[in-house]
Amino acid sequence: MELTERVTRETRDAAGLLVLRPRSESGSDSTCKRLLAGGSRPVSLFGVCFSQSPARWYDDWVTALGGPPSNAAVVTTPDRATDDVPDGVAVETVPTPADLTHVGMQATRYTGLWTAGEGGDSHTEVLVSVDSLDLLLQYVSLETLYRFLHVLVGRLDTLGFDHRGTEDADGPRLGARGLFFLDPSTQDQQTVTTLESLFHGVLSYEDGGGWRLRTQ
Repeated sequence: MELTERVTRETRDAAGLLVLRPRSESGSDSTCKRLLAGGSRPVSLFGVCFSQSPARWYDDWVTALGGPPSNAAVVTTPDRATDDVPDGVAVETVPTPADLTHVGMQATRYTGLWTAGEGGDSHTEVLVSVDSLDLLLQYVSLETLYRFLHVLVGRLDTLGFDHRGTEDADGPRLGARGLFFLDPSTQDQQTVTTLESLFHGVLSYEDGGGWRLRTQ
C-alpha cells in the first residue's frame, strides 16, 4: 500500500501526527504536509512557528497545499514578525516561545472561530502545524510541553469529533488535525518516547530518504 493511502486510512481518526525528522531534512516537510492535507476540501491553517518568518512559513505551506489556504494565522515572536506577510494572514506574537499559555489561547481562538464559522459543516479542514517541538524544549520542560500538547491535541480531537459525519472517499473525516515536528537527534530516547505517546500516528524520516508510518 502506498504511504499516502496508509496515512489517509490509518490516521484518519487521529487528531495529531508526530513527524520525526532531522532539522537538516526540513526541506522534505512538504511531503508530510501534503499527506496530512491529502483531501479535497479547503484548508484553514493555524501555525506555531518560531524558526522562520511568517512569510516564509506561509509560502512553504502554499507550496505544499498547491495553493493558498482559505484562512491562515500563525503565532511567532516579535523579532520574526516581518512586514512582508501576504494579505489575509493573521500574525499573532508572544514575547517568548515559553509562553505556551498564550499560544494555546490563540490556537483555541482561531480553530474555534473557523469551525464555528462552518456551522457544523465539515467541508473545511482545520490544520494546526507546530514547528518545532525541539525548539520549544529549549524554553520549557518536557512536562510543560507534554501538558500543552495534551490539551491542544485533545482540543483538536474534540473539534474533529464534533465535525465527523459522512465523508468523501478521498478525504479524512476530521474537521481539525495537527502536524507536530520534532528532530529526534536533539533529544534523548525517553523524551522522544514520551512525546510519541501523545499521538496515534508517528511519521519517521528514514536514512534512505523515505518515510515510515507507525500507528498505535
